[in-house]
Amino acid sequence: MIDFDKLLTILIEAGALIAGLAGIVAAVIMTKVTKKFGTGIIANGFKNISSGVLFIAIGILLDAAESYLQLSSYDQLKQFITPVVLAKFLFFVIGTYIIVIGSKRTGDKLEAITK
Repeated sequence: MIDFDKLLTILIEAGALIAGLAGIVAAVIMTKVTKKFGTGIIANGFKNISSGVLFIAIGILLDAAESYLQLSSYDQLKQFITPVVLAKFLFFVIGTYIIVIGSKRTGDKLEAITK
């Protein structure tokens, strides 16, 4: 008989893994942007924001690890849930902060040159 709860959890973890890896690839691609648009502000903004995307991608991977740890039948692994949750939240907060601040700075610079 199929345990649908475990199957659903596996599908959710697989989705989180795919999303996390896609985020890492996006961060690498954003970092490699070298084409200078106008004064190069957009390329520099992409490079700054890419580190925030990388932090969020790592947070997504930690979220998948947390789900795995919660479902694990090994009691020795359950002691790692709290540090993983704290690290996950830290990566999400730092990544979001970097993206917001990087976007604002890029927008401010673009606005300054269009005045």
